[in-house]
Amino acid sequence: MLVKTEQETAYETGVQPTVVECHGLTKVFRRPFASLDKAVCALRDVSLSVCQGQIVGLIGPNGAGKSTLLNLIAGLILPTQGRLTICGHPARSVAARRYLGYMPEHPVFPGLYTARAVLRYHAALLGFSAREVARQVDASIQRLHMQEFADRPASDFSQGMKQRLALATAMMSDPQLLLLDEPSNGLDPIGIIELRDLLQQSRDAGASVVISSHRLGELEKLTSDYIFMHRGRIVQFGDELTASQAGQLRVGVVSNGESLARAAIPASKVLSARDTELMIAIGEPDEVPDVVRDLVAAGAKITSVLLQRENIEEVFLRLCDEGDNR
Repeated sequence: MLVKTEQETAYETGVQPTVVECHGLTKVFRRPFASLDKAVCALRDVSLSVCQGQIVGLIGPNGAGKSTLLNLIAGLILPTQGRLTICGHPARSVAARRYLGYMPEHPVFPGLYTARAVLRYHAALLGFSAREVARQVDASIQRLHMQEFADRPASDFSQGMKQRLALATAMMSDPQLLLLDEPSNGLDPIGIIELRDLLQQSRDAGASVVISSHRLGELEKLTSDYIFMHRGRIVQFGDELTASQAGQLRVGVVSNGESLARAAIPASKVLSARDTELMIAIGEPDEVPDVVRDLVAAGAKITSVLLQRENIEEVFLRLCDEGDNR
């Protein structure tokens, strides 16, 4: 009897397949024979899912658990407790690893190996035939624009060159799941744009990408799906994080701004009030018509309305501050 995975069933029913499924993941690091009070809990009861064709940005301060989570999904370390599947298969299984491409934060290559030799070795590990190895290596060199240093030893590589080579090895098999830990480290502006284009192409081809990055402005250009981590926990993710982007409504009036604010707007929402301009805190864009209506009812003659929203960097700083105060 053929047993189908959850993902294969999803394909047949038209439901968006789940590529990564985590339930209650916890990771505690402890040295052998060390006492429990010396243990470090890097990840605490993390549950999440990543769907096919989704780019997910992992954000959080240093030590939040982002790299630990990526290492668990990649099968490099075992969870202390919890369940994790990749494309319906148990993590660390041979079947699960077929779907994975992984790029660590600090890639290291043998100093005497050239980029071409590293790629050839990696292609052989992936099981390509001798003819396919040569084709895959050439394609990877072109895809990541490595022609100028493909035959130089890794000991001569800049950080940006190492990043390109690490990304090339991660993407070589066109995996269904790409795990990238700070992939833009050391890349120049052109390299960052090329990276963004490559990831968008992978997504359009149906791949899922989980990317950890401190370049929040770049993440914002790639996706609106974020997971914010703090002290080993998921604080907010997905639509919750986007919805938490606080807004400010700047309203221009002909005159009497201060008295209009007192008459029409709760004091807790008035950020500032001047004769011809009001700044009002807004939680959701849907609130704007109500605010305008209340001001008009109070006698305001409105000259302009402008809604300003936090960008992802501002949300990040605010959530870090809130997390520190919990």
